[in-house]
Amino acid sequence: MDLLKEIGAILGFVAFVGLAVLVFMTFQQARHLRRLREWAGRSPERAAAEADRAAAAAEATMPRIGEEPGTGEPSEPGGLTRIRGEVAYRYEELDRRSPVSPLVLGAGLLALLAAAAILTGGFGLLADDDGKPASTKAERPSEPVVAVLNGTAPEGGVGVPGTAKAASAFVEDAGWKVGEVGDAGSFTASTAMFAEGAKSDARELADDLVDQLGEIEVVPMTPEVEEAAKGAELALVVGQDDQAIAG
Repeated sequence: MDLLKEIGAILGFVAFVGLAVLVFMTFQQARHLRRLREWAGRSPERAAAEADRAAAAAEATMPRIGEEPGTGEPSEPGGLTRIRGEVAYRYEELDRRSPVSPLVLGAGLLALLAAAAILTGGFGLLADDDGKPASTKAERPSEPVVAVLNGTAPEGGVGVPGTAKAASAFVEDAGWKVGEVGDAGSFTASTAMFAEGAKSDARELADDLVDQLGEIEVVPMTPEVEEAAKGAELALVVGQDDQAIAG
């Protein structure tokens, strides 16, 4: 699981870098296309701006009604016409010098912001509030020790050899710390026992082993099992119903 999280974080960073490169290449392509268009002499926006400026200049030189040509002060172009021509010219100059259109630039910035948000959210999912990687199971304040005991012995007999050892492998594979591995007398069914204050841990242990041992009863630890567990907070007693795990 930790490996998958690390791979996911790396892939997210690679995707972000790839998107940035793609946006940069798009800008470069737009710049080359604009230069090619200017080189070919096809720039209708600039032509329109120049036409507006020429019209404004021509209007400024025309005599007023009732005024003889060549007399009086030359009239200035109308305020609205002058402003319109100036704005059109300035916009055309800005659009011509810009490597990309404002729409393409805005779309690229939005894409970068979205990628950054996704990447940041992905790292947030991979870490807890302290910035440490989140584990698959909630960390317990102090990891309990599990004693694995062989309870397959019949009354007055001997238990099936290897039962406790096989069960200890199940416990360890489930992520628990194995303590004492020994014998515990005669038990008909497998049982998860707990010392005082460890009942919730015993229930969790039973849930983790349900695929290997089936439903396990959770009960307080008896004095005999407590002695055999040698200080462990939990004890898994393998009963006669699961003696086949010894192989």
